Amino acid sequence: MSRIGLEQAAAEHRAAIEDAARAIEAQPPASWAVARDGGKWSPAEIAEHLAQSYEPLFEELAGRAGFQIRLPWWKRRLVRFSVLPKIFAGRFPKGAPAPRESRPKGFAATPAEAARRLRGSAARFETEVTEAHRTRRVRLMHPYFGKLTAPQTFRLLAVHAAHHRAQFPGAP
Repeated sequence: MSRIGLEQAAAEHRAAIEDAARAIEAQPPASWAVARDGGKWSPAEIAEHLAQSYEPLFEELAGRAGFQIRLPWWKRRLVRFSVLPKIFAGRFPKGAPAPRESRPKGFAATPAEAARRLRGSAARFETEVTEAHRTRRVRLMHPYFGKLTAPQTFRLLAVHAAHHRAQFPGAP
């Protein structure tokens, strides 16, 4: 990833989240909780997964345990240098398993509620990271890639949102 600053990375993140939130809002209530073909997550579960992805990061920013490391150090290094650049280029791997901490355990009753939750989580994350960044070097754990800088984390979350945004049927 080319080195971009915190402001630019946060702006890209905001734009991707807004695009995903609009796609969530466009989901028809009748199919909101209906699993997609092949037993894949419903639009409601995808929306919840996007919002839930911030929770471990909030925990880590508060000094508690965040994401649990899922790979040994040598595999983290391998995927960090082979997969992460592709993600930063906008190509999220299909079929990548969601870390346990970000899997949906429930979901919002309506698309509007889910979009509000996603926007709220994303805004809270930006505020907390920006505040933390003023006083210290922020590095957040990713279960497959290891510690990422704040701009890298924003970029990963933006590409993640775009990846799932494409899974919402009929979204504008």
